[in-house]
Amino acid sequence: MNIDAEKFNPFPGIRPFNPEESDFFFGRDNETEEITGKLLKNRFLAVIGVSGEGKSSLINCGILSKISSIRSDDFSSDWRVFSMRPGTDPAGNLADGLVKNITDSGERESLYHEVLDILKNKPDGLSEVLDMPSLRTSGRVLIVIDQFEELFSYRSPEIKPEMEKETERFVDLVIRAVLGDRPNLFLVLALRADMLSECAKFRKLGGLINESNYFLSKIKPENFRKVIERPVLKAGSTIDDKLVDAIISEVYDRIDYLPVMQHAMMRTWSVWRELDEPARQISFSDYELAGTIVNSISSHANSVFEELDNGGKRICERLFKALTGKGSDGKVIRYPMKVKRIREVIGCTGRELSDVLYRFRDPSVSFLTPPANVTLNDDSIIDLSHDSLMHLWDLLKKWIEEEAESVQMYLRLSEASELYQQGKATLLKQPDLQLAIDWRDRNKPTLEWARKYNPAFERAVVYLRTSEKEFIETEERKARQQKWRLKRIRIISSVLASLAVLTTFAMTGVFISKISTERKLKVAERQRNEAAEQKKMADQFATLAIRRSIESDSLITEANHKEQKERILRGEAQKLALASRLQTEQANSEKLLAELKAEEATSQRIETSRLRMISVAKSMSLRSLQVQDQDDLQALLAYQAYLFNRKNKGSRNDADIYNGLYNIAKNRGSSSLRFFRGHEGRINNLASIPGKNEFVSSGTDGRILRWKLEGQEQTYRVLYSGSDIYGTFAVSPEADWLACGSRNAGIRMIPINGNELPGYNLEGHSGEIRSLIFSYDGKHLYSAALDGKVLKWDLEARTSVDLSTGQMQVTSIDISSNNKYIAGIGAEGKALIWDPEKKSDNFRIGSEGRAIKAIKFKPEEERIAIGYDDGMVELWDISSRTIIAEFRAHHGDVTNIRFNTKQPQIATSGMDGTLKLWDENDLSAIPVSFTDNGGPVLAFEFSSDGSVIISGDMSEKNNMIIRPTYADTFAADGCLYVKRNFTPDEWLAYVGKDIEYEKTCSDPEHRIRIREIR
Repeated sequence: MNIDAEKFNPFPGIRPFNPEESDFFFGRDNETEEITGKLLKNRFLAVIGVSGEGKSSLINCGILSKISSIRSDDFSSDWRVFSMRPGTDPAGNLADGLVKNITDSGERESLYHEVLDILKNKPDGLSEVLDMPSLRTSGRVLIVIDQFEELFSYRSPEIKPEMEKETERFVDLVIRAVLGDRPNLFLVLALRADMLSECAKFRKLGGLINESNYFLSKIKPENFRKVIERPVLKAGSTIDDKLVDAIISEVYDRIDYLPVMQHAMMRTWSVWRELDEPARQISFSDYELAGTIVNSISSHANSVFEELDNGGKRICERLFKALTGKGSDGKVIRYPMKVKRIREVIGCTGRELSDVLYRFRDPSVSFLTPPANVTLNDDSIIDLSHDSLMHLWDLLKKWIEEEAESVQMYLRLSEASELYQQGKATLLKQPDLQLAIDWRDRNKPTLEWARKYNPAFERAVVYLRTSEKEFIETEERKARQQKWRLKRIRIISSVLASLAVLTTFAMTGVFISKISTERKLKVAERQRNEAAEQKKMADQFATLAIRRSIESDSLITEANHKEQKERILRGEAQKLALASRLQTEQANSEKLLAELKAEEATSQRIETSRLRMISVAKSMSLRSLQVQDQDDLQALLAYQAYLFNRKNKGSRNDADIYNGLYNIAKNRGSSSLRFFRGHEGRINNLASIPGKNEFVSSGTDGRILRWKLEGQEQTYRVLYSGSDIYGTFAVSPEADWLACGSRNAGIRMIPINGNELPGYNLEGHSGEIRSLIFSYDGKHLYSAALDGKVLKWDLEARTSVDLSTGQMQVTSIDISSNNKYIAGIGAEGKALIWDPEKKSDNFRIGSEGRAIKAIKFKPEEERIAIGYDDGMVELWDISSRTIIAEFRAHHGDVTNIRFNTKQPQIATSGMDGTLKLWDENDLSAIPVSFTDNGGPVLAFEFSSDGSVIISGDMSEKNNMIIRPTYADTFAADGCLYVKRNFTPDEWLAYVGKDIEYEKTCSDPEHRIRIREIR
């Protein structure tokens, strides 16, 4: 055997041996003799064994090698062997296995479809196919069905319904052929032992297996030594006997002993070969460098993973998370998956996925199937080569745990969203909300990923988004209320403080008054005593007069006492009145606070109800997309969803609401959704005409057309038709001139307002024109080309000045509305922003590892949007030179960006074939996404009034589409599509039992009359 020392490895790793590697297959000689005898005797054999026991290798290198040497008098010595694996398309894979040896590709393709048609439609199709001239043979025919368990294990929840009948037909097809009158037909299948019970469900198949089977047991220790030593000797080297003993001791008692040993030896051989010492035997040092039995798989897988770039690592992680998981019993399981579905689950391009798959399918790695020599297509099934990868790769074990936690979080979120829609639960609160947000931001789940666990992904996402929005609004509302409450408290505190000061003054006055009164009483008492002494010394004859005088003094004193007492009582009464007023003020303050709390609670109840109704609306719109063959119900769901959203002040730019009505408009036909036909090639550029409901288009057919948006008829005027292809153009602010940039470096000025002015050319560039922009007053024109120059043209003098800074070869530009700033993109993918009047006032934008593909100023503001080749979009504030927002818009290049001058909207397009409308006030919200374009959108523009967006793509026909920017336009005709209202049962199922029933539209006869009046 000719061995390429640079590439050859006698150990296949965790994949099975291929037939051409039979010279290196050892340890199963006795089994080969026995199973070959059974096969020749019974014409059928089921090789049964646990996973990793070597069933496929035994068939490929044992049976196939043995039968090629057998001769018989009944047949020629020739054997035709057809091998296949069922996958998810058993009949198709059998047809492919039967015709793959046809050398002519055209004949092979034609024969494949003919064979497949017979296999699928005729019960005895396999026998009939084997009699076809291209497949007929006088020798014996052996059909090998490897991994027979795929008929059952590949029936995952999303595949099972379409696979069950296919499985029954396939089993019946092969059994009929074996039991039929074809003595030269032999069938061998490899079956995992745990799937034997599935075969028993097919009576004839179960009978055949019972009559002719071979249960593959563990290799005996002495033969296991041969499995390690003999391939090394055959390849021209030797291995340390003690190392062989150590490997046997370390691995033999493991369930997955064979694939784990094969991989460890494959890596050990690779290490030994790289050291380039052919005379040295394989030793412990080579084995340890390879990672030993315990770590060889993990270290190998990690090294392959580390070779990927950051994007590749992200795809790799999500790929293996999609292919593995945990069952209900907590055990790790595999989820084989189609390439197309993997791409949808991960959210990546085919090329990005292929790059990662190639690394792990490489013959020197072989961690994924099918092997590298099999060409992949969208229906190819990707699977792990062996379960041992899930147990031994440390990074994959971590991913499996993370995925299990992610699934649990999603299931809890789905359950909560369902209860919320039914009115049985509230929105998420902290800390559960933050955990869910962290899960979403970290894992970025997709609809295709979620379908495997719970199909109501949109409802869960809407629920989480609504909860997050409500939390943010609640926190902002609390902050405002707290600020207002503090202000109220400060006012009340000021009033109370003032009253307290007044009370203090009043109490002080009363106290002072009391002291003064007591002093006066003492003085009066002293005067009374003095008067008494004087009275004693008076003459007796004056007794009567004195008595009268004393009586008079007593009356005066008593009057003074009475006056002082009344004054004290009045002070105390004033004090009590003041205290009463303070208590009243306190009671009023407490009452006011209670009313505020009641108003807040009512407001929260109203807000919760509003958010719930928006969530119900979004869910209804999403469900309208899933309803099939029920046009009336579909229209009802979509339009009622719009009504709920509008009534509850939902976002005008809500993607879910828009998609529901957009789907109805597409299926039923709507004047709001229009296709324009005028160009025979793809669209190059589009521009709205300022102040008019018109636009201009150019295409690869060499024509420039002026269109009217008004009316249903498509009318256009040809502005130019010739051999020059204009890839870019601009309309002047006064809508009188069209500047067109050609590939041959010229600028053509074309009058477009119907006057008789002649056109003219501007010459100044030496490369293809990439950008043209008029100044705000229309007197100047700015241009950029592949020659790296930026020119400013004086249109009256028809001369130009070079505005280039010399810092960068700028190939395309945009200008701010006031012409103060120019933004240019260089050939190396960086951007330069500068003031043309002061070139030193400039700054660069860009980062390593990615390139800028699109740039656009926001009209009337010093803000700019920048799109990258990784799908990210950044919004920059020019004055502060800082990023104010960033978001992922596309997968791959962002090709164009536009601002709606009349509405808060941003539109982006990408090489992923999508056109998206973003709410500028909430860039975190899901955008309206148009995926039904004819390939990547090459040009788009908002109309002058901002009501529609015009887009052009790569298709040859129907390549210009006019779509409304908001769902309101579609909704204006909503009742024209609705034939009836909801039944009570439908309302209960799609809306909710606690939401009051309402008619979506008035009675049909009224709608008909309204339509006729219109």
